[in-house]
Amino acid sequence: LGSSRVATFRTFANCITAVRAHLDHARFTSFYRSPFDEAPRTPSPSYRKAQALMRPGQRLSEHSAKQLLRAYGIRVPREQLVTSAAAAVRAAGLVGYPVVMKASGARIAHKTELGLVKIGLTSASQVRDAYRELTDIARYENAPLDGVLVCQMVERGVEMVVGAAHDELFGPTVTVGLGGVLVEVLGDVGVAVPPFTAADAGRVLDGLRGAAVLRGVRGAPPVDRRAVVQAMLRLQRLALEQADRVASVDVNPLVARARGRGVVALDALVALRPGGGR
Repeated sequence: LGSSRVATFRTFANCITAVRAHLDHARFTSFYRSPFDEAPRTPSPSYRKAQALMRPGQRLSEHSAKQLLRAYGIRVPREQLVTSAAAAVRAAGLVGYPVVMKASGARIAHKTELGLVKIGLTSASQVRDAYRELTDIARYENAPLDGVLVCQMVERGVEMVVGAAHDELFGPTVTVGLGGVLVEVLGDVGVAVPPFTAADAGRVLDGLRGAAVLRGVRGAPPVDRRAVVQAMLRLQRLALEQADRVASVDVNPLVARARGRGVVALDALVALRPGGGR
């Protein structure tokens, strides 16, 4: 009974349970493949495109943050950054009416609360007036501008939030949640730890308390779930490749449209690490 080479069980049930656990473990180890085996080890073309945007220790303006998302294949609205009322009118014609106009600057936060967003502009006169009003407010609030964004108005959908941040234990993580009250009041967010697959991302979405909204409620169509998953995967790639440069990414809102219509990142905030670089 004292031999280290013999397992002794005092009941038949304990014996059978132990044998089953041993066989289950053997079966698991035979078929398990670590997700780290599939993790990318060479930089993507997106990595090189992103380098021109990096300013260590700073926060990117909305325009630059969206350029970073676009480099990683996350769709953003058509938009142009302008520095005069006349240029804003030309940009609106190219983007297509109606348009949204926003103040853009690395140190500007809470644009809506400050009155630095104008939506539903349908004419050149409205665009000119909005440009002057935005620059006046920014000057009054002492908010340095790098310009004013003239943006495409995007059709309505389900507002979501996605983001990436660094966790002390797990490293880069990707979060996703339903926008509005569900995330602000209820904290309805899920977390995915890279490297994760499309199936893993789908399970995180299913785990949200408001997941039924994505499947369509009260006559609303289901959202483009595949596009949401792809946005999570692309944000994962950004978080992994830029881990030593990017401190956090916050996309709010990410509008998930009807199935087949994709997702669009309407606003983004990106904070960079000080002294980033390999």
